[in-house]
Formats: sequence, structure tokens, C-alpha cells
Amino acid sequence: MSVREILKANLKFYRKERGLTQEQLAEKINCNPKYISGIESRNKFPSAETIDALADALEISPAQLFDEKGSPENTVAFNAQKFTDEVVDGLHNLVRRDILNFLDKKLQIQSKR
Repeated sequence: MSVREILKANLKFYRKERGLTQEQLAEKINCNPKYISGIESRNKFPSAETIDALADALEISPAQLFDEKGSPENTVAFNAQKFTDEVVDGLHNLVRRDILNFLDKKLQIQSKR
């Protein structure tokens, strides 16, 4: 997950958890609501000062905005991706083994002819 995706998910999660709209959060940090929307849609990336202001407004540490496992939404996404990777790897190994077994049997049949 990219830094922008992590920030987007965490900002949106903590904003909603605090019961704030994008407009209300923008008002708290003295910026345009479209800027908050831009961050949450990954079109904008905030300055260090804005990150500090967002964290203060949300009553969290700036680091929590970038914690890959910070919000439950990210934790679910992280775990889902890990699970998917494990399943794909497992299937890849099974298919590879099956193909090798199939080819081995075919070669044995060919060599008996």
C-alpha cells in the first residue's frame, strides 16, 4: 500500500470516527474543503504543517496518519492482501507440482513406448 493510500484511508477513517465532515475538518485547520477531498482522493499530498494540523484536529499523532495498520480499514486491507498473497502462492505451488507430476507421467509413458 502506498503512502498516499495509507494517508487517504487513515484520514478518512479518523475524520469519520470523530464525526466530522470534510467541511468541518477543513474549518478546524483553516483550509478549503476541496483540499481535504483532494487528500482523501489521493490527488493532493499535504505539507508537514498541514499533517500536524490534521493530526491535532483529529486528536491523534501525525504518525497515526501514516501507520499502515493504523485504521481498521487499513488492517482489513493489509490482512486481505496478505491472505490473498498466501493463497496465490499456495495455488501456484500446487499447480506447479501438478504440472510437474503430469509431465513426469507423460515422460514415463513416452519412454515405455
